[in-house]
Amino acid sequence: MRIGLIAEFNPLHSGHKYLIEKAREIADENNGEIVCVMSEFFTQRGEVAIVDGYTRAKEAVRCGCDLVIALPYLGSVAYSDDFAKKSIEILVGAGVTHLIFGTENDDVSCFEKIYKKQQNTPQEEYKKLLKNGFNHAKINSVLYGLENNNPNFSLAYSYYKAIKDAMLDIQLIAVKREGQGLNSSELADQIHLSATAIRKNLTDKNIEKYLSTEMMLELKKENIVTEEELFPYLKYKILSLEKKGIERIYDVNEGLENRIYEAALRVESYSDLVKTISTKRYSDKKIQRILLHILTHTTKEDFKNYFPTRNYRVLAAKKASAPLIREVNKEGKITLNPLLNSKNSMHFKQDIKVARIYEMLKKSGDIFKENVKIID
Repeated sequence: MRIGLIAEFNPLHSGHKYLIEKAREIADENNGEIVCVMSEFFTQRGEVAIVDGYTRAKEAVRCGCDLVIALPYLGSVAYSDDFAKKSIEILVGAGVTHLIFGTENDDVSCFEKIYKKQQNTPQEEYKKLLKNGFNHAKINSVLYGLENNNPNFSLAYSYYKAIKDAMLDIQLIAVKREGQGLNSSELADQIHLSATAIRKNLTDKNIEKYLSTEMMLELKKENIVTEEELFPYLKYKILSLEKKGIERIYDVNEGLENRIYEAALRVESYSDLVKTISTKRYSDKKIQRILLHILTHTTKEDFKNYFPTRNYRVLAAKKASAPLIREVNKEGKITLNPLLNSKNSMHFKQDIKVARIYEMLKKSGDIFKENVKIID
């Protein structure tokens, strides 16, 4: 048995540790391993990762994971289906047989019914709702009955869909989420806080009981970058690209470049920029992702060239599990790289560019000087 886990760990807190411990129990009972795929620089909702990927990966291994593989930028900052597709692709290449995930509702028996309904619904119905201003989450709720107020449950369905579409034999292990809701930002006396609440209250001592000593120390010494700090760079990039340049950016379509450019001329903050561009059809999260694509100059051509990659970086591994890297590479479905060098860097041009922008914002070290973190 090899259990896969898809995560951001932004930051890794007690709720994440609970999920890893559940996976560890199952893996140990079956002489198995846990392989984690983790977003590195920016997150699926279009935000700056609070600490660097190597730091979060080390924490994941300390909590019980055997191996942590970096999810490339184009998989990390993507809508749920692409996020799931790339994550599952990596886990399959790493020999995963089971996928564990936390969700608000651990009864996922409805997924097969939703999937069949989705396969049998004419595309015209979907396009009609799009034209009426519905976003993708709302359409999935209206047409297929997928709960759109439970984000982890919706993401779990994307995992299921990716597995079904690729006809993979991967078993799902759903673990009911405990504690605070995913998007809750207020501190509360809960068994587990949300990562959002922790990020919003970094100076409050009450968060310390939800984080390990190591993670707390990292947070205290990190240069924490907020999305508001991106605004001057974004405004410069939008105005210098102009509408024709913005049109070439990945995920910009249907004339959205006009709305983005005009908004940048009028607003004076990141939050106002997102608010001004967003509509009922284009959610805040989608706009935040597109703004990151503008900041990193990620084009439609970049997506075509780099999303299909089969080369991935390893961030951290348990010392006893390090041979997994050679095992996966010998199998040959994907290639795992413990460090960047002149021989493999051509496979990571997009992520190297994104890493250097992240490093500029965070004032952190050079990605080329990092090596896989081996934890005893």
